[in-house]
Amino acid sequence: EAGGSGGLAAAVQPVLDSWTASPAVLLDRYFDLLGWNAAWGALWGSPETVPADRRNLMWLMVADQRLRTVLRDWEPLAMNVFQHFRAQAGPALEDPRTDEVYRRLDEDAPELRHWWGCHSVAELTARTVVVEPAGIGRIELSLSSFHPVDDPSALVLLFTPASATDRARMGALTERPLRSVDPGAGAGRQAG
Repeated sequence: EAGGSGGLAAAVQPVLDSWTASPAVLLDRYFDLLGWNAAWGALWGSPETVPADRRNLMWLMVADQRLRTVLRDWEPLAMNVFQHFRAQAGPALEDPRTDEVYRRLDEDAPELRHWWGCHSVAELTARTVVVEPAGIGRIELSLSSFHPVDDPSALVLLFTPASATDRARMGALTERPLRSVDPGAGAGRQAG
């Protein structure tokens, strides 16, 4: 992959950063996080605090306690993300990274072991996602996804505030200083 995921992340990062009040993330075909914006880090926590081999949306959905705490009714969204992952990873079951993702999920979320044996697949569906970050209050976000033109196996997830109140709350959240991010390091990040 000469210039592959690194080049894609560099090309998409300005787009992610332009959504200042909308958490957004770029995923590769394995759902590994390639890039994210400041709003993503403010809402879910900085992916930089997660070991690189676990910087994967499936792992974050089931094993990251901050995400599970902030996201109301996380299980239906997590299951839909997993079904989409399975649909995308299905043909690559012998792929080493796919196997590693399943192994990490099994190790770190054994209570959901019955999910990993499930063979159902689904497209990721647009939906309203409700989050409740501490000190901010309830925020409704509209989840949408799209594939970058340069790599149709990659995926951008965008969580857009549903109302003016939700935009204001996301704005307040992104303006708060984050303890987990170096304040001089800039807004969004790319996996490195």
